[in-house]
Amino acid sequence: MTDDAAASDDDDRGGSPGVDEVLTLLSDRYRRHVLACLDGLPAPVTLEGLTDQVAGREFQQPPDKVSMIKRTQIATALHHTHLPKLEEAGIITYDTDEGKVTEITMDELLEGFLDKIRRHEG
Repeated sequence: MTDDAAASDDDDRGGSPGVDEVLTLLSDRYRRHVLACLDGLPAPVTLEGLTDQVAGREFQQPPDKVSMIKRTQIATALHHTHLPKLEEAGIITYDTDEGKVTEITMDELLEGFLDKIRRHEG
């Protein structure tokens, strides 16, 4: 089976993302930070709050020590790229108008990979 055929089969399944999609989602560190921050938090989570958490993780310091320019860049990347990708995968529900993640759904496959990454990245 070709990669295109396999991707097509994954698309036809619906539901939770498959291994390839989970690995693609986790290939970006901002998305890994987002998922690590959201895991276990009750929704809703504001874009501003999530940005602060991601900035703190990214620069390994308190969010208020990260420059406003860097936090704005992170917020822009989250809003326009990473949160929509996570929503498209069915992992979160992101209200772009309100700037809030209103629902978080992580299946066992995603949680398993995320746990392994956390142990490796710290």
